[in-house]
Amino acid sequence: MLILVVAVVAVLFSIIGHDMYAEYRANELVPKAEIISQQVSKLSEERADRRTIARMIYSNEYSVTDTATYVVDTLGGFVTTDGIDDSMECMPTLLSYAEKIMDGETVKIPNSKLGVIVGVPIYEKSGGIIGAVLLLQRHISLQEHVNSLALTFGLVLLGVLLLTLIPSFLVVRSLTKPIRNISDSALKMAKGDLSVRAEVSGSFEAQHLAESFNVLAGALESNIEDLIVERNRLSAVLNGIGEGIIAVDRQGEITHFNPSSVHLLGGEGGKPSDYPNYSIVSDLINKAIATDSPAGTTFGIADRRISVAVKPIYEDSGSLYGAVALMRDVTESERLEQTRRDYVANVSHELRTPIASIRGLAEALDDGMVTEPADRKRYYGYILHESMRLSSLIDDLLELSRLQSGGVAFSKLKTELYEILYDVADRMNESAQPRGKTVVLHVPEGEYMALTNADRFEQVLIALTDNAIKHGDDGCEVTIDMGISEGGDSYILTVSNPAEVDEKDLEHIFERFYKADKAHTGEGTGLGLAIVSEVLNLLGEKIRVTCENGMIRFSFTVKRDAAGGEPELPVLPAL
Repeated sequence: MLILVVAVVAVLFSIIGHDMYAEYRANELVPKAEIISQQVSKLSEERADRRTIARMIYSNEYSVTDTATYVVDTLGGFVTTDGIDDSMECMPTLLSYAEKIMDGETVKIPNSKLGVIVGVPIYEKSGGIIGAVLLLQRHISLQEHVNSLALTFGLVLLGVLLLTLIPSFLVVRSLTKPIRNISDSALKMAKGDLSVRAEVSGSFEAQHLAESFNVLAGALESNIEDLIVERNRLSAVLNGIGEGIIAVDRQGEITHFNPSSVHLLGGEGGKPSDYPNYSIVSDLINKAIATDSPAGTTFGIADRRISVAVKPIYEDSGSLYGAVALMRDVTESERLEQTRRDYVANVSHELRTPIASIRGLAEALDDGMVTEPADRKRYYGYILHESMRLSSLIDDLLELSRLQSGGVAFSKLKTELYEILYDVADRMNESAQPRGKTVVLHVPEGEYMALTNADRFEQVLIALTDNAIKHGDDGCEVTIDMGISEGGDSYILTVSNPAEVDEKDLEHIFERFYKADKAHTGEGTGLGLAIVSEVLNLLGEKIRVTCENGMIRFSFTVKRDAAGGEPELPVLPAL
């Protein structure tokens, strides 16, 4: 850039400076011509010849560098420092100017066709003009001087520029460094480093700019941190809920989703749109966006029922932005609803049966249809049996309701189990024998100390044994066994009997009124196992049912109270 500036200035000077220098040179030659004129006038008075005049104008004292001197008399004779060829070429023009000079006129022509011409008259002592002195500096010499001046000027200018380059660089650097620092800080922020701050330095304006940038960076960092916190909170909320959430834009492209939505669609990772079942949700979303109204449906995936509700979402301006779909697994709720309906139906059925029997028997007695005392006694016995059955059903319902309400608290005390086991096995064996079945206790006699509620433990054992007697195969043997858990902290009691139970029935066997016999014609109210499950749950124990090789087993835990001297029991896997 500096060289270009110098070159332009030099060219401009060589063009414009020619005329300026020619004018300057003409003014400079006028006094020198007058000096030569005075000296020639002196020599004329002394009657000097032309040779003397020539020596004078050739002398260093009166010669002018790069300039030809012509002395012309009134008769046209001349003496010159120029060469013969140059003189012959120039004389016509110079003589024409000499005529003007001899008329008393001083000639100063900066830009003649020959170059710079300056001429003055030569006066004699009496005042008359006896000749003329002309100085001629040709164009080529003039141009050489101009070019030399231009080169000199350019070199000087270049030197000045070079001398000012370092301070200029330092000044510019001091001005641009703060701005470059702010620019670098902005680029770092754009890459995600929101903690970066610009250095406050430089001029007042640069410092003010840096301070303003730092204020902006601080506000931006604070806002971004708030947005990140809110985003993480929202993400944690969305990821933590069991319902699937899918948000889409106006074109139906997914913008947000949580892992539950992928899981509900039968996937383990990726996006909801990666799975075939998403087409059902996508069609519902497109319908909601097209109609600008909510939409919903329920569909099945394997053994699950998925409910989808889609609602359009809007921007602050009120224009439609997209839609959000809420997916829920309603398998359990539908099953519970069905269980509730079945429960109401079962309760109604279980209550209606004894009530209908009692009503029928009472109507027969009331109408006098039964006249024999023996028959009447038999009818009264039927009524008593059905009323006791109804009372037992109501007692079971109330018992189960109290247990499930959480209003019952059991005290757990140190209890010896063998006596309870032996007593229950003996009593239940007596009730089983009329049915052709037996109850056998396979527990070595000894002292087994447990931390439990004795009455509730006995209630559970009786209920499980009674259930085994009622539903065991004809002539079967109901066995009661006991072992120790692998950790040694609990006893595991097992009540088993031969029977065949469908695997899917085992999943619901502890539900109220659930019976493998769908016609509900079997014995019992269908509440016994539900009560057992609730009692053990309140005692902090576990129960499990299995059916293998034609044998159904109910196993439950009882907290063991460590004591030595008990017989050795088999170690069983934890429930």
